[in-house]
Amino acid sequence: MRAYPTCSDEQRRCFDANGYLVVEHAVAVNDVTQVRENCDVIVEKRHKLAFDWAWEKNTPREARKFKIVQGSPSRTWPGINDTRLRRWMIAFGSALLGKPIEFWYDQYLAKPPFEGAELYWHQDEGYWGRNLDERGITCWLPLHDVDVANGCMHFIAGGHRDGVLEHFQPEHIQSDLLYCEPDTSRSVACPISVGGVTFHHGKTPHMTPPNTTDGWRRAVTTHMRVVGSEGEGDHYPWKIYVNQFTGERTVPSSR
Repeated sequence: MRAYPTCSDEQRRCFDANGYLVVEHAVAVNDVTQVRENCDVIVEKRHKLAFDWAWEKNTPREARKFKIVQGSPSRTWPGINDTRLRRWMIAFGSALLGKPIEFWYDQYLAKPPFEGAELYWHQDEGYWGRNLDERGITCWLPLHDVDVANGCMHFIAGGHRDGVLEHFQPEHIQSDLLYCEPDTSRSVACPISVGGVTFHHGKTPHMTPPNTTDGWRRAVTTHMRVVGSEGEGDHYPWKIYVNQFTGERTVPSSR
């Protein structure tokens, strides 16, 4: 069984400088296949197991197009919590952040062929709130090769040092999707082959472009936080919750 890589001093310095890190050939392909096979059900039964993160306004719930399928691997496949993949992400992320971290929550994010929507520039802390200030890190695992055409990660190099930017709600979107407006002159596209992952700091602006190919773009994000941290809270003024069963939009009391 191939060993997962350990975090080097050079990788720590790169992460500290840029706010993100690409780790090529980190995950055994058979481990990626296991994740994909256990998460395919989220796409197949998306009307029951997932939300549409790109749910457009004036579109009834039953007519959602699921241009960004958003589900939870750990809910549909609890066994993922005991995989060496998850243990490795926590260990590697702890080394990058310089603090012991723990699993918080995960997301399965899939974009359909040809019309998978852009996931706008945003910062994870913009969603999480001040409770997670400098206390969160995310690992993004594509379940196949990714490039600009099907929606690979893009990061703002050094953007984690710019603070939390103001976020906005797209006028045409009914879901809780947010966006910010970073300095895109520092944007870096990160195409990677299956088995590669990216890590990014909670303040690093990032996005994925639309999927313009003839296949699904599938990925799993694993969000981790410093051990002992509170959950999200002490939110910024733009935070909103959307009930995807009723369409009701509410603001958090801690906003």
